[in-house]
Amino acid sequence: MTTCYFDLDGTLVRHTASFEEMFVAARESLGIPDRDGLHDSYVTAFLDYFSACNDEPYRAAMSDICAKFDLPTDGETFADARIETELERTELVSGAHELLTDLETDHTLGVLTNGVGRVQREKLRRHGLSEYFDAEIISCEVGVNKPDAEIFELARRELPDDAHAFVADDLERDVLPAQAVGFTGIWISETDDPQADASIESLSSVRPVLA
Repeated sequence: MTTCYFDLDGTLVRHTASFEEMFVAARESLGIPDRDGLHDSYVTAFLDYFSACNDEPYRAAMSDICAKFDLPTDGETFADARIETELERTELVSGAHELLTDLETDHTLGVLTNGVGRVQREKLRRHGLSEYFDAEIISCEVGVNKPDAEIFELARRELPDDAHAFVADDLERDVLPAQAVGFTGIWISETDDPQADASIESLSSVRPVLA
């Protein structure tokens, strides 16, 4: 049997606003005035903490900019507003429930995502996805981000099986690294790429590939 892992952001759920728009909405919801370089400083700090697999990169980055720009709030409050803004601007990809309901009858399913544990798990909960997965591999919880091979190896150890597949929307970060350690890589894209084991346009085409 084949265990099938899914990426989360961009694959099962999608953002309806850019990250900068989410930052602005969170800032305005708290009445925080804009400052030159505020968003860029946040992005730089966030990526530094995220790359290091800090378990609270939102709060760590917001604490940094609150101190640097002397903002009238604290890092935890600003981070929580930014996270809630992201959650509110995330929607389910069409066909996700139908596919997972179908596949769980004869496949073991997992989710493998870069992200912060409490944020990614809340996305799964809000969109009714948690019930489908026997494993939830979230990078900031396990201490390694995609495309590092170790996170895919960890996923395989978590759900041992005859074969493993990974469904994702990013070729370089997700699909090719998964293939390099023996997963079948299923790339969701409007274009084909011969490097991927399979290129499909929508979730509805996952079942035929697994078959």
